[in-house]
Amino acid sequence: MEVVHISKFKVPEGKVQLHVYISRDLYEQLVRVAPSIYGKKRFRGAISYVVEEALRHYLLPRLHTQIHTNPKHSVRLIYEQVVEEVKSILNLPFKPKEVPEKILDLAIAETRGSDPRTIQKWKEVFKQQGLIKFAGGFPPNRIVELL
Repeated sequence: MEVVHISKFKVPEGKVQLHVYISRDLYEQLVRVAPSIYGKKRFRGAISYVVEEALRHYLLPRLHTQIHTNPKHSVRLIYEQVVEEVKSILNLPFKPKEVPEKILDLAIAETRGSDPRTIQKWKEVFKQQGLIKFAGGFPPNRIVELL
């Protein structure tokens, strides 16, 4: 596939232009923060570097995941109990999209038992059945996406 460049600037080798619409507030924050990250003298390209880094950080944990569409009924019931406990812990009327792993651990401990092996087992089962996925970070401070 041929990429057509419609810019008056030379596009670096291995790069493509991306045109997106974002809110004005987010854009102003980006313009304000980008030079401070990459230095005042490297303003040209700083926005590109920040956006590329942010996209890489967002996409990397989501690229290599396998989702099973039909989890076992018994596992689904336990998962729903754990989600209800997460809602109770966070005092939310709805299921959150993402939670810290520590909150998930606490919810599993409350519903299934507090043994660390039990907690780890249920996280693995939920992950294998496509009910959760780890969206970023390192244990025990990962973010868990509740699917």
